[in-house]
Amino acid sequence: MKIKEIIKNISLISKVNREIKKYKYIHLMYNDKFNKPFVDFLNKNFDTKEHLVLCKQWIKDEKVAPFPVGENVVKIHSLFGLNLESKNIEKIIIHSLFDKEVVIYLKNHPDILKNKAYWVIWGGDLYGKNEKEKEIFVKKNMKGYVACIAGDELVAKNKYNSNSLLFSAPYTIPTTPEIVKNIVPLKSSGTINIQINNSSDKTIIEMLDILGKFKDENIKISTVLSYGNKDCKQEIAQKGREIFGEKFNPIWDFMSPEEYTRHIANLDIIIFNQNRQQGVGNAILAAYYGKKIFIKKEVTSYKYLTDKNICVFDTNTIPTLKFEEFVSNPPEIQDKTKAGGAIFFNIDYQTNAWKRVFESE
Repeated sequence: MKIKEIIKNISLISKVNREIKKYKYIHLMYNDKFNKPFVDFLNKNFDTKEHLVLCKQWIKDEKVAPFPVGENVVKIHSLFGLNLESKNIEKIIIHSLFDKEVVIYLKNHPDILKNKAYWVIWGGDLYGKNEKEKEIFVKKNMKGYVACIAGDELVAKNKYNSNSLLFSAPYTIPTTPEIVKNIVPLKSSGTINIQINNSSDKTIIEMLDILGKFKDENIKISTVLSYGNKDCKQEIAQKGREIFGEKFNPIWDFMSPEEYTRHIANLDIIIFNQNRQQGVGNAILAAYYGKKIFIKKEVTSYKYLTDKNICVFDTNTIPTLKFEEFVSNPPEIQDKTKAGGAIFFNIDYQTNAWKRVFESE
């Protein structure tokens, strides 16, 4: 940060410190695409006088990650000088642990960490590799784990040998209930529309090779290259064109929630080939519209979704499936999946889950 920005932030944090004692719950986050929908949900269903949101603006593109809005939202540049020690503050909700400054802050304030800090686990912050000692210390000593995907809290507990309190609370996705209700899938043209993963990584290349046996069928394959690992995007695009030619449709540009929901609504099959929990928002959207979903059985999201009565198929079986088996999605299966997917757009379901987090002792 430049000197002017540092001075401006110190002045801002001083004001925050004077006001912060009024709030029971402090949320620390940055403007990823998930956070504005969460804040909208929070402020619509909970008392804004109890919740203060301190948000960094990491992403400048408002289309990619719109900044949260609300009278209880403050844009900050740094945590430097922030005082979270007030007795009135009951919980500090950490929305993912990708921000290294948050890790350092909690490491330097162990009483706050152990007595007030709750880590909302997104996935990559849990399953990432090469963790430093201070990250492990912070993750191990959190007061509570809040898993966006049920099962991740147990993974965290076992990974860090922790005694943290455990919760599961679904995270809001950019697609709102109003959006999904207003988008109706197009009538089938006969082409089977398939998507691999929700973002670019090497596991797409593996799945493109596996699906190569169906290259002569009436299919169209899409992959999202606007998001994820930048280093393998061109390799994915080249592999897709080599195997499938014009049947391969890479998505290079970021889509609005409405555009992406319409895209998902017109898929037939979505395949997650990753080796960890990822892209669950995409799976929930696909479930809402009754699409066929493949996830590796050993990944936590497989059990999480099947426990909600969503029909999920094991990605590991695809190499042995015939085309008819691969695309089969009978009406009774679709209806069951739709019913399970609809739960995630039920505000009472979401609100009750987060209420348990906020009101826990």
